[in-house]
Amino acid sequence: MRLVVILVVGLLAASSCKRERRPNDILSQDQMVQTLRSLYIAEEHVSRLGLRPDSARKFFTRMEDRLFQDAGITREEFIRSFDYYVNHPDQWEAVYSALVDSLNLQEQRLSLPSP
Repeated sequence: MRLVVILVVGLLAASSCKRERRPNDILSQDQMVQTLRSLYIAEEHVSRLGLRPDSARKFFTRMEDRLFQDAGITREEFIRSFDYYVNHPDQWEAVYSALVDSLNLQEQRLSLPSP
């Protein structure tokens, strides 16, 4: 829902830039993929609960805080990293492709019949 919109806007807003070295205070591509994946799954879970929008937003915010804590990052680090990748299209494309691959792989695993 909201994350999908952010991802699409991020892709559209990305401008071409020369390849730069990622600053130390920016999440690695792997960390970014894992964090985005966790956020996407959490958002999907919340959307299936059938909560009113204001309750869903509050619940999702708490889930985000927990996910960031579990990942050992802050909301600010995530936002700064997200902004960095969106402004570096070649790197954003790698993150986004890895995210889609990861989500597709998980979906395939979940659809396999149990032995």
